[in-house]
Amino acid sequence: MPKHRIISLQTQPGANLGESFAASIPNRTISVQVGEGYWDALTLTFRGTLTGAITLESFLTLVNPLTFIANEPRIQLTGRDAFALHTAWYGQPPKYNEGASGTTDTVYGIHIPLWVKPKAATESYAWNATRVAVTNVASEVLSLGLEYLFAQPGSEPIAGIDRLSYRGPGRIDARQIPFTTPAATGIVQVTPKLPKLGKLLGLLVFNTTVPTSAAVTADTEFLYLDSSKSRIVSATWSDLQANLWSPTDFTRADATALVTRQVMQNYGWLDFRDEPIDLIADDYALAVDAEVVSEAVRFVPVIEVPQ
Repeated sequence: MPKHRIISLQTQPGANLGESFAASIPNRTISVQVGEGYWDALTLTFRGTLTGAITLESFLTLVNPLTFIANEPRIQLTGRDAFALHTAWYGQPPKYNEGASGTTDTVYGIHIPLWVKPKAATESYAWNATRVAVTNVASEVLSLGLEYLFAQPGSEPIAGIDRLSYRGPGRIDARQIPFTTPAATGIVQVTPKLPKLGKLLGLLVFNTTVPTSAAVTADTEFLYLDSSKSRIVSATWSDLQANLWSPTDFTRADATALVTRQVMQNYGWLDFRDEPIDLIADDYALAVDAEVVSEAVRFVPVIEVPQ
């Protein structure tokens, strides 16, 4: 079980959940402490007092983005993307509380995998968090923690062990590829070449428009991943949604919807952890059939980078 260290600057001791997040937090150095042989994950918690009604999916946009730097940015995720990646990666959502006006919204311990073997002599580490004001939210606080082990865990063939316990020999790179669908519907290339950094473990997809009970239209109606030799993946939006495990859910305070579903209905996931795709050995192009015009879409390739 990893150990935990707080790396944000909240007052200790004291009755507080985190440091003030009334403004963006600039680069903060992360020092390597004695005994930290392996940084397993970041843990992100934030909270705000509600001056009016607000949904969890809106509250999550308060963090936009959180960035982890190891000489260069390696993790760059919005709060909502981080919540979705946690849900996809670990098979259940983070803990949260969606309160009514006059109470608070809180998201507890969003885990963001790092898998970093720190090298204090040759690398510098830092983090920052950009705050984007959210209507009806005040008195925001944020806490960031680091989960670590004394030594890097041993690696085994991924097919032979549980995905949740597997940690590869490399480190995680997870940065968003923003994309706007074109002015006409149809198949369009998002990128001719996914970053040639290492092994692709998964691909998180955010759509602004997704199918409903009344329509099947989605920004990403179909998704295609092609090597230089063949098509590796062709998937519908329904396939991307089906790859997300069904987590425990709670009814919204006004009983209109299920909270986790409302956050996650805009996300799809492709999981390659059983058989990672080597992005260095070949070029892999990402394309989609965009059936809604001029809308924002995000792709987050989760890549295991050699270290």
